[in-house]
Amino acid sequence: MSSPTLDRVLDAVFRVSSSFDVKFLSEPGQRWLSPDSSSSPPANFLQLVHAEDVERFSHTCSASPDDFACDVRIMKRGVDCWVNVRGYRLGGAEQYVLCLIDISAWKGNDSVYRHAAEHDELTGLANRAYFKKTVEERLRSDKGPFAIALLDLDGFKKVNDTFGHAMGDAVLIETAKRLNRIVGPQDVFARLGGDEFVLLMGGSDLAAAQVTAKNILLAVARPYDTAPHNAYLGVSIGVAQFPEHGSEYAVLLKNADTAMYHSKNGGKNRISVFAQEEAQADFSIQAAIHRGIQEGEFYLEFQPQFDVERRLIGAEALMRWNSRDFGRVSPDKFIPIVEDSGLMPFLGTWALRYACHQLRHIQTLLPGFVMSVNVSPLQFGADGFDRHVLAAILECGVDPTTVILEITESTLMHSQERTERALATLRERGLRFSIDDFGTGFSSLAYLTRLPVSSIKIDKAFIRAIEHHSLASGTDKKLVTAMIDLAHSIDLKVVAEGVETEDQLTFLKQSGCNQIQGYLLGKPMSAEKLQCLIGEVAGVPT
Repeated sequence: MSSPTLDRVLDAVFRVSSSFDVKFLSEPGQRWLSPDSSSSPPANFLQLVHAEDVERFSHTCSASPDDFACDVRIMKRGVDCWVNVRGYRLGGAEQYVLCLIDISAWKGNDSVYRHAAEHDELTGLANRAYFKKTVEERLRSDKGPFAIALLDLDGFKKVNDTFGHAMGDAVLIETAKRLNRIVGPQDVFARLGGDEFVLLMGGSDLAAAQVTAKNILLAVARPYDTAPHNAYLGVSIGVAQFPEHGSEYAVLLKNADTAMYHSKNGGKNRISVFAQEEAQADFSIQAAIHRGIQEGEFYLEFQPQFDVERRLIGAEALMRWNSRDFGRVSPDKFIPIVEDSGLMPFLGTWALRYACHQLRHIQTLLPGFVMSVNVSPLQFGADGFDRHVLAAILECGVDPTTVILEITESTLMHSQERTERALATLRERGLRFSIDDFGTGFSSLAYLTRLPVSSIKIDKAFIRAIEHHSLASGTDKKLVTAMIDLAHSIDLKVVAEGVETEDQLTFLKQSGCNQIQGYLLGKPMSAEKLQCLIGEVAGVPT
């Protein structure tokens, strides 16, 4: 702590407990606080902090317990002194290191102090306080319409977790530089905190605001060479316009935030403009989902799966919701809201248990029948997911090798260490995994070869494009064939979903596809109808 480098840079270094009891004070710090070398350090760091600054300092620490920064006044030789305090939690110990720099002279310069109070320390952009003040001034000035865009980086957490916070800071700085080149002279660009930014587009109507937002998408999409291996990010953007979407700062920001979450739920890396009816619908649907769970409005349908010779071999369980208020609601609409409200682990566990109960009855008619169940990334990220899966299978008494969990490519990119551990545990017990909607996400050979995946499911968008009358059929067919060849080269089976025509089936069969799913051979149906279909195939009355 008392190295020459620290002596030159820092005025004092404290090591304190979580309650700020002083455990250590550097020698330069002792001399800086008191010329009398015989005096003892204070028993508690808060005893030094000005009474008016104690609450703010404590709040800053609790809000960012791993590392924080705060300017406070302390008592130094009987006189108030401004210091910048940077705190860092010591790994494995409930203690902090506090590094102090005397900034009294700097605080004396009002213009410098005002700039620091209104700008983000890391990126140099305007901060939340300055942005709020600017928007409110704009509202009072009555200069006509303007728009606010709220930006949240997609994939930033992965950069932070993989490469560390220093690299994450470099990405944020680079993002600020890129977007500063886009904003106009009437615009104000600010960082709200973390990887969240906000842009005031002065003098912009909605069409102009969307053009600017599209330029932001392109700017962020370029690779970040500030991180190893050229990190790639996206950005979800929500736009709200004055006065259509609000006449107060808080309302405009909230509505831009609502629109931004529509972008997140809609697949990320896109722009959404606030729509009042959508915000109200989401709130109403969320309430209806809670009620629907209590009243048993959710149920499963099953879509049959066949081999290329049209033999029935399995089914995919599909969650459905028939709401008393909204009628039959599309999964594309309710699944994102279920995930956002934190209910997916509960509903997902229920779906797995129900599917396994049906599988047990079906296998009495057709042994070896396989059931595929979709798993949300949020389920995989939940503690004890693998235990819940194994408990459901044990409870229902089905063979684990006849259960396939369908996971998306984004699941594999989320919390990789925990995901790999859960996959390995379940694979050891015999469960199989299939990559759903293959080709629409990250599509990396790395995870296909590293993780215990047994099959891929080619997204229906690719299957739809291989019709003979398609203008791009040559390229589309080559792409589908390449996916099949790739999967077979690493011993994976291929399932094609969305098969609706004989031409599609013929092409897939010739290309070596293993299994087929789609309206051509079987639409989603109730458990009772599926059992009747299986009874016909097996020649057993149901």
